[in-house]
Amino acid sequence: QALLGCLQPHTEAMGRSKRRWQGKWGRNYSDEGHEDWASPEASQPEEPSEPQEAAPRRWLKRAHSQDQGRPSAEHHHANKMSRVLGAASVPKSGGQRSPLSQEPASTPLRSMPSTLPKSSPKPSSVSAGASVAAKASASVASTAPDQRQSRALSRTTSWREFEESDPLYATIGELGERKVITPSGTIDSECLESYLQRLMRPGVVEKLKGWVEVWAAMNIPVEPAIQSEVIQAILQVGLASEVADTVPAIVAELIKGHRVKVKAVEEAIQTLFECGTDEQGFLAGLLLLIFPKSPTSEWGWSRVGWNWQQWWITAERVFETLEASSAFDVLCTLLRSLETDSGTYLPHQQIWDEKRLATVRAALCKYGNIVEDDLSSVFDLCLS
Repeated sequence: QALLGCLQPHTEAMGRSKRRWQGKWGRNYSDEGHEDWASPEASQPEEPSEPQEAAPRRWLKRAHSQDQGRPSAEHHHANKMSRVLGAASVPKSGGQRSPLSQEPASTPLRSMPSTLPKSSPKPSSVSAGASVAAKASASVASTAPDQRQSRALSRTTSWREFEESDPLYATIGELGERKVITPSGTIDSECLESYLQRLMRPGVVEKLKGWVEVWAAMNIPVEPAIQSEVIQAILQVGLASEVADTVPAIVAELIKGHRVKVKAVEEAIQTLFECGTDEQGFLAGLLLLIFPKSPTSEWGWSRVGWNWQQWWITAERVFETLEASSAFDVLCTLLRSLETDSGTYLPHQQIWDEKRLATVRAALCKYGNIVEDDLSSVFDLCLS
């Protein structure tokens, strides 16, 4: 009784769904086009005569046979609940059964088989296919390491084919095998010099970005001491080669490409140019290329923290390395180049304020061993 009381709302809902389906497929609609589906009395059909009952039942059988195998979800659920609850229904007061039990039994749907039919086994084909697949996977697994090793070997040795057509590519490939840095972390000077001798020939490195790739292939550590040693080798080989005029741009590109630290370049210059001269104009060209970028120096170097003060500190360290007269010449050449490339007199440029111009005049007087009043007689630029 408690179970039926709990399931009574679901029973009534399923009964209404069932009556709707039976009214749709097994009964004719009324003249008004609708019936009271909610009341049990209205849902009970009248007792038709035998000839009138046969035709709808035959039509219902045909309709059910056409729709068999694809019933709606509502119909399937209603029949299932009616079969489950029909067995547990009990008579109500007065000896009458519930309206759900008085409904004519619906045509049962074809039940789905409990187990799917098993297809006939094909042991011969399946076992043959499995054996073939196993053999193929085993062969692939056995040959995969060899293929990977051969591909890696071909990649590392492919540079040999381009020694004549593309020497830069060949050199970068060779750097992957014959390294500049020894296992102990030091520079192999002979190996480095042999590479630089080939790279400093005309036409080998056509673009400055190529030197950034070369530096990366060398795998130079970030320690300024090791970087300074490599820069010294580049300056020694480069300034004595046929492409000496490109050495300032090479070093500047390495600085701008964040491959070399400015401190490492300063140490290399101090070692090579100590109490010497700059006859090839390398120092003036380098200081020109790393000049801070401004509205009048679009070619300059734009970097956070790099300004006129930092640039002048580097310039002073370079000047202090040289002989005084050579430092005076380098500074004069640098100032002329700055004015020429910018196209504007230095005093008219925003980056050159009066304080900075006074600093430059004092440096010229120091390295030229002259007084400021005599500066105009030995230097042709206006710095005031």
